[in-house]
Amino acid sequence: MCEFDPRCTGSDDLIGHALSLIASGSWAVTGVYGDESSAPVAYTSGLTELGRPELVITGVDPEHAGAVLNEAAARAVLAPGFGAGSTIDGMRSTNGYQLTAIDVIDASPMRVTSLLFGQSFQAVQLVWPDRDGRLPWDRGYALVPDEQPLLGVATPSAGAK
Repeated sequence: MCEFDPRCTGSDDLIGHALSLIASGSWAVTGVYGDESSAPVAYTSGLTELGRPELVITGVDPEHAGAVLNEAAARAVLAPGFGAGSTIDGMRSTNGYQLTAIDVIDASPMRVTSLLFGQSFQAVQLVWPDRDGRLPWDRGYALVPDEQPLLGVATPSAGAK
């Protein structure tokens, strides 16, 4: 929690904070800093209550990931049918880069969401492109897999090539 990481500025009461946001009709964002062995990860808790999949992003520091997830969640809530294969573009927090949603198979990094909803939630990972607009499953993707670990598998509807 925050008392163990000097970079953290959020509440130590992650569950209580998330519950109060969810009760008000919103969602919480939890960010986890990366280290030598794992990339940073951030995710939502509460979109389930609004009929949408939870969102997760990897490889983005929590300070930036929070803004991305909040902006993406606000759009997802207004988009009937939002899920795997959906794209989000034109967001200020991503400098216009398009994000592509894939089904999450491994939700283990989403600990707060799992504590709140058990296994009764769906999630999509928002996957970001390299500088040339290529996604991790595209030929020529410029980043190493550890920079943006995938928690699921891209499908043709997610633009897999």
